[in-house]
Amino acid sequence: MISDWLGIPAAIVAWGFALYVLILAPPTRGARFLVAMLFVDGLAVITSYYNLDYLNPMLEAVGLPPMPGVMHQVSDWALIAVYLPFLGMTLSSPLVKPLKNPIISNLILYGCLAIAVVLPFLSEEVRVQLDVPFYIVICIGLTWGFVAALHTWYIATNDAERERARAFALAFGVRDVLWTITFGYYILVFYGVIGPGVEALMNRETIFSILMPLFYELAVIIYVPLVAYGVLRVQLFDIDLRIKRTLKRGTVAAAFVATFFVISEFAGNYLSSQLGTVLGVLATGALVFFLDPIQRAAEKFSDKAMPNTVDTPEYESFRKLQVYDSAVRAALEDGEISKRQRRVLDSMIESMGIDPNVAQRMEEDTLAASSRRSAVVEGV
Repeated sequence: MISDWLGIPAAIVAWGFALYVLILAPPTRGARFLVAMLFVDGLAVITSYYNLDYLNPMLEAVGLPPMPGVMHQVSDWALIAVYLPFLGMTLSSPLVKPLKNPIISNLILYGCLAIAVVLPFLSEEVRVQLDVPFYIVICIGLTWGFVAALHTWYIATNDAERERARAFALAFGVRDVLWTITFGYYILVFYGVIGPGVEALMNRETIFSILMPLFYELAVIIYVPLVAYGVLRVQLFDIDLRIKRTLKRGTVAAAFVATFFVISEFAGNYLSSQLGTVLGVLATGALVFFLDPIQRAAEKFSDKAMPNTVDTPEYESFRKLQVYDSAVRAALEDGEISKRQRRVLDSMIESMGIDPNVAQRMEEDTLAASSRRSAVVEGV
């Protein structure tokens, strides 16, 4: 089944984007935690279910030691260690106020990481006792993160904050919801609330034994590109325009390719393969006379897919300011702009042609808004 090995490409997706963030993203505390979380999520899916049955032979074939199964349980503890502090530094909802406290955040981080490091040295009997009960903690943490992301989206005071909160809620919400479903299912089965019993978990022929692995592994394959888009959107002001142009051009190209294959295959089946190829080329060439309506249809499709993206100077200026605003917020993550971050911001002002006076006002407004938000959260 595809779920037996789907965790391997899912891990490659997660680790590949983690490498991108590590090399190219500004070295903020949030970026470091995002890299750690992507690494942990990749480790979680590649060691889940039956993926090791495929991974370990490949590792041994190149002379590497096999991955022990206990690494999946290690990833569970590392998930909580990294994700909860990440919520505290990323979301502005009062729901994550405890996670903004350095003492609580560090206690969660280092406490869970310490247990994760110790787990491989414990006996299997002891690890089993910690396994399913900790799923409850994971479900609480994932649900907490999703609700806090939705609340941050709800209380956003301007369009930029609202858009960032929406992107966070959608991206991480996919993983949080799908993983909560899978962990919750095993909790309910383990404690006899649903299903025929724990023995049924070993039956690979049931619908749940197929769906749960798919939910768990597809969550990473879906959410990582969404996070990647969110990161690229705050680094490339014209990423939306690039995607929209690609959709439009791709639709036109797909029309020509589809026409060639449909006509050539149809004629090849009923006439001859050589004549089918000729007719396919002729039909594709005939589409040139209908290029305008095809382009109009492609433009309508791209407009439907990305309705608020328009290729105008005004939109580009708006996106440049959005990107700069995101960079300022990241720079102010620790309360002040460092000398290195100042050089990065000045470089962005010059490269994107932003008015220095406008940039200074944006920084002042962002700093004031950050101070007010911190005061509100502390007062809750």
